[in-house]
Amino acid sequence: MSRRRIDHADLPAAGYFTAWSVAAGGTADFHLSTVDPATTVSLTRLDRTGRAIDWGTAPADADLGPQELDLGASLRIVLAEDLLAPEHWELRLEFRLSAAPHHRVLLAVNGFELRFDGDGRLSLGGNHGDNDGTPPLIPVHQWLDLSLRCSGGRCDVSVRRHADLAVLARLEADLPPSTPHEIVIGASLTKGTRTLNATIGRIVLASRGAEVASFHMPAVGRPTRVEPTMGAGAALQVHNAPTFAVRSARWDGTQHDPRQAPEHYDAVMLHDDDLDDAGWPVTHRIAVPKDADSGVYGLTVHAAGQMITWPFFVTPRRRSADLLFLVPSFTYLAYADERLPEDRFPWRCDDPGHRFARANELTSLYDLHNDGTGVSLASFHRPLATIRDDYLYPLCGAPHLLPVDLHLLRFLAAQGIRVDLITDAELDRDGATRLAGYRGLITGSHPEYWTGAMLDAVHDFQESGGHLAYLGGNGCYWVTASDGHTIEVRRGARGIRTWSSEPGETHLAMSGAPGGLWRNAGRAEHRLLGVGLAAMGFTRSRPFRRTPESHAADLAWLFDGVGDAPIGTEGIMLGGASGYEIDCRSAKWGTPAETVLLAVADGFDSAFEMDPEADVPSETAGGVPRIRGEMTLTRRSNGGMAFAAGSVAWCGALPVGSKMNDVGRITLNLLRRFRS
Repeated sequence: MSRRRIDHADLPAAGYFTAWSVAAGGTADFHLSTVDPATTVSLTRLDRTGRAIDWGTAPADADLGPQELDLGASLRIVLAEDLLAPEHWELRLEFRLSAAPHHRVLLAVNGFELRFDGDGRLSLGGNHGDNDGTPPLIPVHQWLDLSLRCSGGRCDVSVRRHADLAVLARLEADLPPSTPHEIVIGASLTKGTRTLNATIGRIVLASRGAEVASFHMPAVGRPTRVEPTMGAGAALQVHNAPTFAVRSARWDGTQHDPRQAPEHYDAVMLHDDDLDDAGWPVTHRIAVPKDADSGVYGLTVHAAGQMITWPFFVTPRRRSADLLFLVPSFTYLAYADERLPEDRFPWRCDDPGHRFARANELTSLYDLHNDGTGVSLASFHRPLATIRDDYLYPLCGAPHLLPVDLHLLRFLAAQGIRVDLITDAELDRDGATRLAGYRGLITGSHPEYWTGAMLDAVHDFQESGGHLAYLGGNGCYWVTASDGHTIEVRRGARGIRTWSSEPGETHLAMSGAPGGLWRNAGRAEHRLLGVGLAAMGFTRSRPFRRTPESHAADLAWLFDGVGDAPIGTEGIMLGGASGYEIDCRSAKWGTPAETVLLAVADGFDSAFEMDPEADVPSETAGGVPRIRGEMTLTRRSNGGMAFAAGSVAWCGALPVGSKMNDVGRITLNLLRRFRS
């Protein structure tokens, strides 16, 4: 790992909660890094406009100051004292460099290192001498076999192409005989050198010519410790969440499911910007009262003349409302700390959170690692600099995610619509039992990342007659897995504005199940919601216009007070009710036959990009263009309903405070019907 102090040039304070959500009566622990030793904090109710909270915060024992990050994954083999004989021992391993290894360490043991110089050439040395001659240059993106033999104070290294007898490199060095107690792979014994970008395969330890331990990486799972497949007296510790379920030296293109051919995937990929847990000390403790309302709260940090608010979510101890709002926390996490390099994504506005993320080499699930491979893991235990109530997304120059969902929750509070709140994590963990007793479930503006357990829970809720208000767009889209404080996504072969998985690496390490889109896994979002993602664009949002079907007598309750004027001509998200990402029905993907088209938005400009797999007819009978947003209602035989706004911008088009517009009227009519 490489330890570095947090760069606070763009944010004077940043931090994270141990758990993003806490039940009323629990404790919310916060981990803060700040450049201002005089930093103070206060509490705010974020889903109510301008409401301060007097719970108070208890400072922890940790002093306030700038924290550090240990970036980069590595492996550490811890050895029993008598496992290897000092007079003769050997280490063999498979490795594949994924980027130029300048100034990186491949192997560190007993005070000497096998490292790459500034030109990427391999050298072996320590305190007792270096190899002679010009160090060899090791190829990148090829599987190689390394053998390190130490005997009688002499160590030699040979590197071959995998399963090839020809030696690419040989190095020798004189070192004092000693018994290794630990071997580090991909990092130095200290934390002053950046870690290696490489995939590591099978590892074998031998002593006096006999194998004493070997390690095969699991094809399914994400362990922090790997036990030897043979032998005893050694354990392999995994640091900083590298990527498992990647192709090993045995992968030949004939197998694409790690569960069926684990020997093709017994490898792990190390990145120099991997980060599992920042590991900062707790600096503030918030005791949430037992009678606290479920909702969105914020810890406001006052540092260096600025105020920055970090959200947390209070869940109810018991049901206190008929409606439940599902915070799309996995989607928040997927986007958090996106680097957004401007050479690929022109910025329409500035946001300090993205600058902070880039300065500190933080990543989102939309980014590439420094070696060019896609980021598939995201952790809650790190500073989440872009998840703020005042956040603006540079790609569209408008609010996105949390601030848009807060706009909805503040509207509901102003109109007297009481809701309880849970996050994706609770729904994933507890399933349908978490929805028991509620009449309706409400989504946020962009509920994109879902686990299978979440889909199961909502399906069961609908089957029992529960109502669903899908007040967003691009919902239930990416196959997601959750494991403690980390989520995982594999993109598959393609996606709009995303990286693609490497060939053969489309399965999730956490479960072994295929990644990619839920629709390609046989669980298209259309089945639950009625619609699915059709197009995306970061330019002007458009209003909806009602269809003739929306005037049916049995739908009068939904459009009570709404005329035939365009619906949603204004909004905080690109100026309208339908935009950013928009959804449509699809017979191919399973839109229920009983789904009714209520309204259509069209007239989007040429900047909107069609989802290649949307399967939307090029034109309807009414001449509506292919790129369009659709608002629908699905009424099921058990009495349950699923309303779909089909737009990420819908919640942003709600009115503020006591004001009212047609987007607000439809939303209120819907939720009041759900409660009745």
